[in-house]
Amino acid sequence: MGSEITVEGIIEDIDVVSGDFTKAIQCKYHETKEKYKLSDIVKPILQMLVHYCKNKDKNIQYILYAHFSKETEGEKLLSKDDIEVILKTTNKSYLNYISTLKPPKDTQIKELLRKHKKSTEEIEKIVKYYKNAIGLELQIDIDEFLTPERFKFIIGKSFDTLIKDTKQLLKDQSDFTEVDIEELFYPNAIQKIANKSILHNSDDRKINSANFIAELKKNKKTAITRWTKELLTYETLLKKRRSQLKSNLQSNHRLRYFIFDEYSIEGFEDEIVQFISDYISKYHYKIKLHSKTPIFCIKTDSTNLISEIESRLYQKGLSFQNGIKGNNFYQVEFLKEPKKIISENWREFQLRICKYDDNTAKALNSKKSDDFFIIGKDNFDLIDKQDINIEFLEISNLKELKYLLILTEDLK
Repeated sequence: MGSEITVEGIIEDIDVVSGDFTKAIQCKYHETKEKYKLSDIVKPILQMLVHYCKNKDKNIQYILYAHFSKETEGEKLLSKDDIEVILKTTNKSYLNYISTLKPPKDTQIKELLRKHKKSTEEIEKIVKYYKNAIGLELQIDIDEFLTPERFKFIIGKSFDTLIKDTKQLLKDQSDFTEVDIEELFYPNAIQKIANKSILHNSDDRKINSANFIAELKKNKKTAITRWTKELLTYETLLKKRRSQLKSNLQSNHRLRYFIFDEYSIEGFEDEIVQFISDYISKYHYKIKLHSKTPIFCIKTDSTNLISEIESRLYQKGLSFQNGIKGNNFYQVEFLKEPKKIISENWREFQLRICKYDDNTAKALNSKKSDDFFIIGKDNFDLIDKQDINIEFLEISNLKELKYLLILTEDLK
């Protein structure tokens, strides 16, 4: 089995577990800072000290992994004096750490610290107490904590170097090609780790390297999300994802649904009508061949956004079905097929449009699409995703979406 890694572990970032021994690692990257200052690492050190204080009997090594551009790579020693300086911090954000390591003797201060919400005056009172307090008993042995078996402070490689090393490890431990690692498996690995990092149950955040590689092999779609957008090769990833989408887009007889998270897409209100128009012009204009009416569903808290979009669609000459009769939504009306007059190249409506809610989700689930495009950050849990081709595209604007769907040739 080898080592097991937990993402977002006992003191943030990752835990590496081998048998009964755990390496608890925090990573602090300061690419814009040239030289290290003690103030840069106060919070992670306090977090480690607090955890150590509560788990002295556990076989845990705490590792702080940091990068400063002008610091020499390798292990850096922290002294007892450094720890004592950190313990004297009066930063209001660190009061809970300090009070755990140096419990107050004053009963009133103890009561204030127990309060979930504290007023500004109460916080100032606690800060003042710790500034002036003497003789408080430290709950840890600093010398014992600073032994190499317990703690290491390492100046690590640059972020760019780590990326190269990680890609090389993927190559060494798999049969992936360099191109596939660059365009598919590395971005998907980043996304997979990001997905695990937000899970509540620690067991769900665990990763075994062999299983991790095997799971990466199964996914042949490049992740396009806010995490992979940070990669240096984002445009390359978009190009790769575009090529993956191309095959299904070339098919004339596929039913496609689009569902948008309005709030996670820049300029959505301004650009959505033009996007729909461009899509219809390319993929739903042949009355004989393009027989599957697309649906555009929008998640929004706005009470009038959908009606405003409908007005603008009408002004552009686009006919639609929204399933609304009076004040109510009717699924049968929404999903009915448009009448057609082939000889006149006319159809009753070119698209369906709706606001995302319980009723419209039921309608979408009742008639499953071939392709379901989920656009934005929301997972849309009301949608039944079984037995359909789901395309998750966490783009930041509709220009990127138009590029992915081959509605434009560039991202400009």
